[in-house]
Amino acid sequence: MISAQTPPDSYDRIMPDAVADPLHLIRSFASTVSADPGADLLRDRDDAASWLHTAGILPTENGLSNSEHAALLRLRTSIIDVLAAHSGGREDGDANGRLTRALADGRLVLTAGPGGAVRLASAARSSYPSVVAAFAIAIAQAAGAGKWPGV
Repeated sequence: MISAQTPPDSYDRIMPDAVADPLHLIRSFASTVSADPGADLLRDRDDAASWLHTAGILPTENGLSNSEHAALLRLRTSIIDVLAAHSGGREDGDANGRLTRALADGRLVLTAGPGGAVRLASAARSSYPSVVAAFAIAIAQAAGAGKWPGV
């Protein structure tokens, strides 16, 4: 489970150093849609917020606006497109570009701490960028382990 902490003396949301299983988060998110239109676990704002609450990346007191829901669906589609291109043995520059733009909503920054410690943080004050940041961190961790985009 991923959770964000807000230090009392900081405007940013510190993201966890490590997602327990980044591939699980990515796979779970990509699998929220199937060929059956009625089986989309993110089909509306409430369903999407519920899935994000269960995944532990959206605080239970928060929901999604219409524009955030639309952006979340674009993020999911861009991840699916990159994974599909990779599994098909081809490069898809358009899909990579869409994913890059979707992940930019995470507004990640690197913070420096005592003893030279560094952490990823979302510089945004609202909850949706922290959701995107959680996916960006999971993708970065999977890539660092040599498993992205080959999930």
